[in-house]
Amino acid sequence: LPMNSMVASMALPPNLMNNNRKRTALCLLGAALCVFMAFGAALYFGRYPITLQALLAGDAMAVRTFTVLRLPRAVMALAGGFGLGVAGFVYQTVFRNPLASPDIIGVSSGASVGAAFAILFVSSGTLGTTVCAFAGGLAAVFLSLGLAAAAPGRSKMNLVLAGIAVHALAQTLLMLLKLTQSRVWFPVPMVIFCCAVIFALHRQAMLLSVEEDEARLLGVPVGRMRFLLLTLATLVVAAVVSVTGLISF
Repeated sequence: LPMNSMVASMALPPNLMNNNRKRTALCLLGAALCVFMAFGAALYFGRYPITLQALLAGDAMAVRTFTVLRLPRAVMALAGGFGLGVAGFVYQTVFRNPLASPDIIGVSSGASVGAAFAILFVSSGTLGTTVCAFAGGLAAVFLSLGLAAAAPGRSKMNLVLAGIAVHALAQTLLMLLKLTQSRVWFPVPMVIFCCAVIFALHRQAMLLSVEEDEARLLGVPVGRMRFLLLTLATLVVAAVVSVTGLISF
């Protein structure tokens, strides 16, 4: 919850707060169950039938299909969905804009362009692709912020409109490049590490949703914390997009 919603919820009667917590717990449990079922289905279903007996018996085709295709894709889907959700939360909290998601403000598109550029002209390795995707994502963030700052007024829609413009520009550049398949050994640990740091800084992240002066009074170095969280969130998006391509929210 944003900080103002958390403060407002503290004024609720205890029974209503308990009901909200129970509802939240049930929703999280249901969502976790759905994710678990989808992960299992991704491992089991496909063009080539795989059975547990075949895996335990060491069937070469079944083992290769499971370890080379099914498992890496399922793990990347799980880590990618989780990482993009955390990154979206950071963007919305830092910019205090519920529409500020990685694809809306152009980060995903910029990271896609950086990844495609690395694959074609720099290196096809996962590390080089992720680094270039990170650079492309950061460039998109700064370009969106610059366009929003140059627009008249201080409407929250300025950032959204700037992001749409950056997204369109990145898609135009991406049409000139071609994305190929990458490996997941580097992006998945990167997503896990960055998300762990973001969760460790959850208090400071939540305080960034209030006014800057209030956050400073509560001991948050607003400028440095905003830069750190945006860097971590952009690195998460870059790690995911460098493997999966553009994923819209």
